[in-house]
Amino acid sequence: MRILAITTVFLSLVFAQNGEKRTSGIAVYFLRDESHKQWCAYATESRFEVQIQALSAVVVGGADYVDGRLSLVRVTETDETGDWAVNDVYTYNKSGQIKSLKGTINILPEDSSEEQLFVIENGRVVKQQSVYRELRTGKASQKSVNWFKAPPVITTTGAFPFSDLIGSKRNEVRSKGTVCIP
Repeated sequence: MRILAITTVFLSLVFAQNGEKRTSGIAVYFLRDESHKQWCAYATESRFEVQIQALSAVVVGGADYVDGRLSLVRVTETDETGDWAVNDVYTYNKSGQIKSLKGTINILPEDSSEEQLFVIENGRVVKQQSVYRELRTGKASQKSVNWFKAPPVITTTGAFPFSDLIGSKRNEVRSKGTVCIP
């Protein structure tokens, strides 16, 4: 139950961090279904939230589209004990290429939060900044966590394990409501 509550809180926070407005109102929500070894996508946030709970999903996210093009991908990953969460928000340029990643790593037992900003230029990852804060208070800190390794930075949409769900199968997700792939 602790992991579900933490996942829900982090998911709502990362979705709320989205500063870009959806002009087309189109989004696809996805999660990793460990029990069936598959990725599933949902056309509605309400169905998605029900499945997070039902499947105890620890990797969840969403993709937003503006004027028919992918504009933003959010991915939240937590561990099974709820000790850490990684919230990644990838933004896209008008050419459909990933242009930046804003990542937040929260480590509960260490009371540590690290916000990272990366720019992706021609497939290269350039770290712009890293800011540490106390998780409980939000106060600036120099405390980093050595034992945690963040997921790699994705530089192309095709590198996401769920890329078909937000790319070629996006319209199928919208029409069927739910689509799963191995």
